[in-house]
Formats: sequence, structure tokens, C-alpha cells
Amino acid sequence: MPMRGFVRMAISQATILRRNVTFWLVSIFIAALSMLVFGALFSPDQQPLRLAVVDEDGSPAAAELVTAFESVDSVELRLGVREPELSALHGGDREAVVVIPQGFEASIATGGSDLEVFYDNSNPTELAYATTTLKAVVDGYNQQVNPMRDPVRMRSEAVDTNSGRYIDFLTPGMVGMTIMFTNLAVGFMMVNWREQGILRRLGVTPLRPGAFIGSQAVSFAAVSIAQVVIILALGRLAFGVEVQGSVVWLALTAVLGVLCMLSIGYVIASFARTVTSFNVVQQLVAFPMLFLGGSYFPVDPSPALAPVVNAVPLTHLNDALREVINHGGGPADLWVSWLVLLTWAGGGFLVSLRLFRWQ
Repeated sequence: MPMRGFVRMAISQATILRRNVTFWLVSIFIAALSMLVFGALFSPDQQPLRLAVVDEDGSPAAAELVTAFESVDSVELRLGVREPELSALHGGDREAVVVIPQGFEASIATGGSDLEVFYDNSNPTELAYATTTLKAVVDGYNQQVNPMRDPVRMRSEAVDTNSGRYIDFLTPGMVGMTIMFTNLAVGFMMVNWREQGILRRLGVTPLRPGAFIGSQAVSFAAVSIAQVVIILALGRLAFGVEVQGSVVWLALTAVLGVLCMLSIGYVIASFARTVTSFNVVQQLVAFPMLFLGGSYFPVDPSPALAPVVNAVPLTHLNDALREVINHGGGPADLWVSWLVLLTWAGGGFLVSLRLFRWQ
């Protein structure tokens, strides 16, 4: 099929998809609703600031400062030792650690003392909240000790940690879920067109099955990329979700996910005789993938179930999306997931082309 005809076919199918508002809007609506509901339920604004204080001075002045931190309603205070508390900060179990150094009280009397403050740097919203809260407590303490100067100063250090908000985990999962549902639906279109005789009429034209499937893949990929942009924009505007990695690697991951899910949709359509039977099989495929793939919650499978989880393509799509969006990952971190998605896509398209029929 000439390239010009291929492009026209892809544009015409993209137009059909664009005009079918229900098709592309439902999956976005489900993703947006999930993000808004779960994002509100697990919002850091609803959680107290997890603060650890390490008192290495043990003086009355240090005890007064600890009491000042305890008096804040929005603070969940823990007293501990430096190294274990810093380890807890790195593991995401604390938002901040304040170290009151040895000689704190004596330094106040002779000119001032510095507090060592370590913050979780993984979330700008929580970082700003923790910084503001601790500064307010220290300023209030200074006013009590000596209003004419600041006897206590904060020496702050932002720490890169393994922590992250639930909404940061959820947003890539919603991207993966939307790619899955949108592109599995290509099989519905195929079966529906076969039932209506549209494919039979296309079959008497010079159009080859490979060109037809390829043009559909281009149109579905365009719709999916637009959906990805909308979901990520919602995450950014509503919850401050940032894409840490390269847009190029994100786009490549999304395209591989599109191809993978399209190939599965085509395989289902190759066996399904009616739209009803396709819908049943699609649900039997999609919903186990949705939960085993970890779109909503992390999956920690038993040893017996681990091979199944690792074979599910949505698992690798979600993992790759989170690696790029949350951790700024590159090809060295993504190649395994890319390879699995590409294997699924290649195998699915080969089966689809072999089983393809116009009627």
C-alpha cells in the first residue's frame, strides 16, 4: 500500500476515534476519578509531619526545644538516636530529623547554636511544609529565649530518599491502566467491523492486513499519547506530580505499551466471533492484569505467584513508567521492561497477522 494511502487510512481511523468521545473519555475519567479520590484520601495534608528529634545535649534548654516541637498538633514526634533516625529518613519513614548537638545550651549562652536539620527531598510539597513548620517552632523558641537575636539557627540539608507519596505511585499506574484499556479496545473495533461487513468490503481493496493493522496502530498510539499527556497534566496541576526523567524515554515507554496492548487486543479479536464474546474475553484478560500489574497498589506476590506477575505486560509497563516519572530512570534501568513489552508486541502481532481474516 502506498505511503500516502497508509497515512490517509491512519488519519481516517484517528478521526473515527476522536469522534467517539465515549471511547477515549471513559478511560481518562476512570483514571482522573481514581487520582482525585485516592489522592485526597492519602494527601500529605491529612497526615502529621513525621519528625524525629535527636537530643545529643540532654540539657534543660534542649528539653524545652523538644517540648516546643511536641506542642505542635500537626507533628508526630519521635525521640531517637542519630544513625537509626537518619536511616529511617532515607527509608521514607520520617519527613525530617532534627539533631540538637552536644553543647547546645552552652552555645546559646555564648553566642548561638546551630541545629542540624535533615529533610526528605523527594517531595517538594512535603519539603515546603516541613521547612515552614520547623522554622515556625524555632522562631517561637528564639522569641522566648532572646527576642533581640536568634540564639538558635537551623543548618538544613535536603536528603534524597526512597520515599514517595501514594499519588506519585498512583499516577503512572493510571497512565498504564489507560493505555491498557484504550488499546485492548482495538479488538472491539475489529470484531464490530467484521460483524457489520466493513472488513469484508475493505478486503476487496488493495489494502493488505499488515498495512491495515499498522494504520490502526498509528491512530491508537496518537490517541493514547494524548491521554497520557492529559493524565500527567492532571497529576501535575492537582497534586504536584513531577516527571523526573526524560520525556523521550517516557514517550518510548508509552509507545511500547501501546503496541503491546494493541497486539493483545488483536489476538483476542482473532478468536472472538461476536462483540459480546470479545467483551467477555477482554474483561477476563484486563482485570487480572489490572490488579496483578500493580496499577493501584504495590504487588508483593508469593513465590508461587511471582512468575505470573512478572509475565504480565502491565507489570512491566507500570514499572517502566514509574522508573521514568518518579526516579528519572534511563535505558539502563528500563531495558528489561522494554524487552518484555517488545516481546509481547512482536509475538502478538505475528499471531494476529497469521490469524487475520476479513470476514
